[in-house]
Amino acid sequence: MSENFLIDTSALIRFYRGQTAPAWDEVVTSGVVGLCEPVRQEFLRAVGGRPAYYEADGLLRETFPYFVARDTVWEETAALQQRLADEGCHQCASPVDLFVAVAAQHHKLTVLHQDADFETIARITGQPVRRIVG
Repeated sequence: MSENFLIDTSALIRFYRGQTAPAWDEVVTSGVVGLCEPVRQEFLRAVGGRPAYYEADGLLRETFPYFVARDTVWEETAALQQRLADEGCHQCASPVDLFVAVAAQHHKLTVLHQDADFETIARITGQPVRRIVG
């Protein structure tokens, strides 16, 4: 696998629940799967208790390369949402989904997900996406 990925929360949750093929362990530990801030925050929001929060945050920071967004990310997410609206499907994608899609495009990464919304976004943008399960 020579792709580089930006992981979405939907895939991150399945990865940590052990719901993915064992091959993904090697891919993730090889450093080709990255993370962005909204996904980190969305994932950590679901972690119970202060010690678990810090443990999970440390694990994320150790495991995943971090990708930042450029200053125009919110203008770009608004433009993407408008493109989705023009196709009648703007309600499918959350602000985090839009952010992940825009950041992945900027860094030339494949969105790693388990969320049909990214399939819809990819139909509009033509960007590469891949499901972590199935």
